[in-house]
Amino acid sequence: MKTKLDNQISKKLDILDTTIITIFFILLITFSYGGLNRNPMNVFIVLWVMIGMIVGYYTNITFAILYSIIFDFIYSSLHIFLNMSKSIPIDPDVYFWIITLPIITLMYAYKGKLIREIQLENKKLKKENEELVMIDKETGLRSSQSFFNEIQAYMNISKRYGVETYLMLIKIKYQNEVINILGEDKYNKIIMKLSKLLDDFLREEDKKFILRDMNLFGIILLSNKNGGKQVVKRLKEMIYNIEFEEEAVINKMKIEIIVGLAIYDEETINNPYEFFQMAKKDMEYDV
Repeated sequence: MKTKLDNQISKKLDILDTTIITIFFILLITFSYGGLNRNPMNVFIVLWVMIGMIVGYYTNITFAILYSIIFDFIYSSLHIFLNMSKSIPIDPDVYFWIITLPIITLMYAYKGKLIREIQLENKKLKKENEELVMIDKETGLRSSQSFFNEIQAYMNISKRYGVETYLMLIKIKYQNEVINILGEDKYNKIIMKLSKLLDDFLREEDKKFILRDMNLFGIILLSNKNGGKQVVKRLKEMIYNIEFEEEAVINKMKIEIIVGLAIYDEETINNPYEFFQMAKKDMEYDV
């Protein structure tokens, strides 16, 4: 359906461009052989035509109509006044411009409208494609699109096999201050380093996510009793002692993390969102 819509707009643009080229060809012929070049005023009118094209293209059809009405009113009123006061005849080129300028202005306004429709459609498609991407291209971790679905899957495993399922949320401590001090580029290097550490440290079967919209890392893991707490302890130690090559400023700051840990209990947790909120609540006590 979207492809069909894009094709329709493209066809309209092709027809519109062909028509505009034809009009300019006619305008060129008229200037050369129709006598319009003998009147210096027509050169200035061409300037107003060009302005009308720009106005129409970058605004909208309503503004283009308003521009055309104002031009036609002033231009025709001037010639009517000269005709009535000084008996100057109204030349045919006056009628030519009264018709031509609105046509060209409106056509460029319509062209601008079609192009904006394509741009909006492409932006919408790009956003939809990004939402469908399950792997974060920069870190290699899973993205937030599959996060809650995976939580539900692990909750079902825990119910069926009686295995303890943990949800761990990780956030950089004093995140805003770190960004303000180091800047976005160095902060992104920290994110990349932590992503690699998490991927290397945790098992293949543990699900690792980067939740960019919430500035969090999410981890879903299966473990024995108190296994999640042991993971948190070791992870904090590793991150505190992490070294950034050629980034002495970051090393001096000693990056720390805030961790929220929740264990799935089918009697108190009914859905993935409640599980997530429990882990998020636990972050408040990690000071």
